[in-house]
Amino acid sequence: MRDTHEEMPEIIGALENDGQYFGVILIEKNDQARKLRFGVSLAGYHALKRILQLRPFDSLPSLEHRYFYAGGVSKTEQDEVYKISIRVEQGKFGKSVDAKAPKDLVANLRWFYELKCFKDTAHLPEEA
Repeated sequence: MRDTHEEMPEIIGALENDGQYFGVILIEKNDQARKLRFGVSLAGYHALKRILQLRPFDSLPSLEHRYFYAGGVSKTEQDEVYKISIRVEQGKFGKSVDAKAPKDLVANLRWFYELKCFKDTAHLPEEA
């Protein structure tokens, strides 16, 4: 496991809009950064919300947590549920934790993790 979040997609948020569910991710490639929205299932939305509530460090109100998909994935005993590796950072501290995610979310995160250039993301809306 890496000691930094370099090259890892950052999970920024999860949102619902008129019964549709989305994740928001920040990708940095070739000295450029883009915040992209992608569709997820209701289960994927709930998994993102759980990830964004992980707090593996002592709670310091002045330091925010950042969440990165670290690339690891393994199958659980539950159908269509996977265990993924999430790097959580708070200030100068970083820690890898596992989270459960449905297959569609895992597929999206893996795609972002393996992304080589932004031209492949042209179909995704950018967030402000």
